[in-house]
Amino acid sequence: MASTSGISASTNFDIDAIVSSLMTVEQKPLTLLSQQKTSYQSKISAYATLQSSLSSFQTALANLSTSSKFNVQAATSGDSSVFTATSSGSATVSNYSIKVGQLAQSQKLATSSFASTSSAVGTGTLTITLGTYDEANNTFTANPDKTAKSVTISAANNSLAGIRDAINAGDAGVTATIVNDGQNGGRLVLTSKESGEINSIKVTVADADGNNADADGLSRLAYDPTASAGSGKNLVELQEARNAKLNIDGIDVESASNVVTGVLNGITLNLFKASPDNAVSLNVTKDVKAIKDSVNAFVTAFNAVNTTLRNLTKFDDSTTTAADRKNGALLGDATARSISSQIKMSLTKAVGGTDAFSTLSQIGVAIQRDGSLALDSSKLEKAINTNLDDVAKLFAAVGVASDADTRFVTQGSKTQSGNYAIDITQAATRGTLTGNASPDLNIEAGVNDTLSIKINSVSYNLTLAAGNYASVEELAQQLQTQLKNAKSSAEVSVEGGMLKITSPEYGTGSTLEITGGTAASGLFGSDPVAVEGLDVAGTINGAEATGKGQVLTSTAVGNPAEGLVVSVRGTATGSRGSIGLSVGYAAQLNELVKGFTSDAGLLASRTEGLQDSIKRVTKQEDALQVRLTAVEARYRAQFVALDVLMTQMKTTQSYLTQQLAAISANS
Repeated sequence: MASTSGISASTNFDIDAIVSSLMTVEQKPLTLLSQQKTSYQSKISAYATLQSSLSSFQTALANLSTSSKFNVQAATSGDSSVFTATSSGSATVSNYSIKVGQLAQSQKLATSSFASTSSAVGTGTLTITLGTYDEANNTFTANPDKTAKSVTISAANNSLAGIRDAINAGDAGVTATIVNDGQNGGRLVLTSKESGEINSIKVTVADADGNNADADGLSRLAYDPTASAGSGKNLVELQEARNAKLNIDGIDVESASNVVTGVLNGITLNLFKASPDNAVSLNVTKDVKAIKDSVNAFVTAFNAVNTTLRNLTKFDDSTTTAADRKNGALLGDATARSISSQIKMSLTKAVGGTDAFSTLSQIGVAIQRDGSLALDSSKLEKAINTNLDDVAKLFAAVGVASDADTRFVTQGSKTQSGNYAIDITQAATRGTLTGNASPDLNIEAGVNDTLSIKINSVSYNLTLAAGNYASVEELAQQLQTQLKNAKSSAEVSVEGGMLKITSPEYGTGSTLEITGGTAASGLFGSDPVAVEGLDVAGTINGAEATGKGQVLTSTAVGNPAEGLVVSVRGTATGSRGSIGLSVGYAAQLNELVKGFTSDAGLLASRTEGLQDSIKRVTKQEDALQVRLTAVEARYRAQFVALDVLMTQMKTTQSYLTQQLAAISANS
């Protein structure tokens, strides 16, 4: 029987070689598919390289695309060991002379010594209040921004260590520690978490032994700065609460913290040591270097993108042999050409809305013959020093509103420079909830002291302090305090003798609802009035705009203001002035590149298409491979059959030859 492979001994057929030659021809479509898939994979890799380069470019653009990025200032201290300073960018460029008289510090109080940290101290309740002690008038005034906290001390935690842990867990604005003096035992030390005179400590004790001020039991921890030692003032002051004291250009200033804000507009001072007799200078200047660095980063990142695009789309003419050429992976690619042309088009057209500059070359950023950018640092520095506002407009999106309550927020990829009128038909409002009856001023613990309320879909469960309130205003203040403690920014007021709560948010969805609580009807009556907020409504540049809260967005397709976003505050309707908008190069490019690199952008879409093509080609390869296997099997079967036939014919030939030879021999 003939073999299915190798060289036949009878016919000298090399079946493997013959089938291999035939299959080489048959496999040409498979080779073409493989080459096609490799091409797709190369393009996907090239798009990833381009995506990475564009993302780096976008980072540089972000540092120049908003006007706030140009509000950079250097605040330099003459002696950084005394203080350092930072500027938000809104400070006045000037020089100041500063003396630091003293640093702010937190108050520290300590108990007398206890033999052991596990010894029983006493039971009852500690109430810790932060506030200001006026030594001259011997008065203590609670800090209105800090709520007094009570800590329960029972038999389970009445040791010095237990009291320490209970105070620390109570979030009372103080830190409790135990210091062992090495001789007499342990002492409990209370330290205010925040410095300043307004954060002095007062500890009131409700002692289980009935005497709240003596030096026995839990009352040993009492500290009323207005009382006498041993009679309610039973802790020892280790360190007094102090404010930081400064003198700025001859003006005395105090601060509760060593991080001083609000004294010099836009400046934060960080105090490190007192220097009462030596004035230290503070010099606030424009940070020209920071702006130059940002522009230089923009030029560098653009040049990197330009180089990447050139390499990916290059044509190699170093050889005449097509197979030897090292062409770019995206040579002739429409997507790469589109990205390159759109970027270059954005850079070459003039920017409107500025007074001094309209092109990058005017500030020292010039386009070279190879498409790259070159920076003239001296020319840029001169432009920054003489006309920073217009340099900002040349790069950033800068919107200036003529109405004091209108603000430019941002722009879209299609928004053009121009002056756009704002007309409001409906001002944004906040949701409100108003009682329909005068509130009960007598709040009793466990009887009518709880309130459950939902504000903008967030639920709050409040417990009012018990007491007989003197007025609706006083009760409103208590409700405001409880909302603040619950981390809500809703506002409580009195309207027509009834309580009113106003949502902190504007627009549809700004709602309030009483959901329960024992104080609900007593505070707001049986049928309080809830009013949902409204979104702002109006037009921008005379065309359709969509409101959400106080934000109005131009949505008119094809309008020069399309994509412009403004914030409109206040209650006035009708004309609200206009927005003068300059969309600079960085702002334009930022929106453009965002469209290339976002998850739904051009590169992602093109990559997804190529990946789909690879899947399609892979399926074609699999199907073709199945067919080729069948073809090869058929070829082998045919040549085996031919080999068998040829062997039979050769046998017949031999037989006939023998017969003819015999006949010839006998004739």
